[in-house]
Amino acid sequence: MLKSEVMKVITLVLIDCRPKQTFIAGHALAAANLPAAELAQRMHELPDTTQAITLMGDAVSLTVAREFLVSKSYVILNEIVYNDDVVVQLKQQGQWQEGDVSQRLWQPSPLIERFVHELMAEHGIIPKRGLEIACGSGRDLVYLGMNGWQMTGVDVQPAAVARAQALASSQHVTITTQVRDLETGADPFADFTDGCFELISVARYLYRPLFPVIKRLLKKGGVIVYHTFMVGSEAFGSPKNPNFLLKVGELATVFSGADIWCDDVVTLADGRPMSMFVAKV
Repeated sequence: MLKSEVMKVITLVLIDCRPKQTFIAGHALAAANLPAAELAQRMHELPDTTQAITLMGDAVSLTVAREFLVSKSYVILNEIVYNDDVVVQLKQQGQWQEGDVSQRLWQPSPLIERFVHELMAEHGIIPKRGLEIACGSGRDLVYLGMNGWQMTGVDVQPAAVARAQALASSQHVTITTQVRDLETGADPFADFTDGCFELISVARYLYRPLFPVIKRLLKKGGVIVYHTFMVGSEAFGSPKNPNFLLKVGELATVFSGADIWCDDVVTLADGRPMSMFVAKV
């Protein structure tokens, strides 16, 4: 491979699929370390399937990673086997490093990204204490932590909060996670004092009995960031249960009296409508 070819591929989405300790010993500067054997458990760290991927690794890891990623509809643009020539070229180009510095390939939800990079500055929001309800694998949770928020994430699935903690560790941020059943019928946050959070985020989750709980937990002047599936999604896929589908204008009614910064509907590529709601209570 020519030097120019190495430079070209490392500017793309580059996954080093070798084990972590091998990666730490030395790797391409722009690489994200996602070991082939861990891909099934770390899919939340992958980029969108619309992005073509270049793989780097040893022959065995490349085979395992390729088969898995192709099965998940990813396009493998190129594969590079680490050898002495490749290492020399990367070093000559200043594209070689050692240590546990792995590039981030995943993105938070568009609404969280907009909140962090647009709405916070526009409204003078200083990061303080935040809660994410039904945090799942933690991309929004960790991203908010990366941008100064002291985040607590809650989910009913122990495996999900474990993934969220691992994601936080990979980005060198600290979050708090808790396993809680949010749908017992009682207040799942009864041990939390009123007004203890300046931010509450909810993504792709709807359980209406939590609306008064959210309002109780938000400090006066706190912000709710909520995006989930809306009525109409059932025509394109899941969820189909109306209990899990938000109605048009529903959140504006629930948080009536709040300063609404965003109350939009966006359509996913598969046709499902999603809410984009942000309000200061």
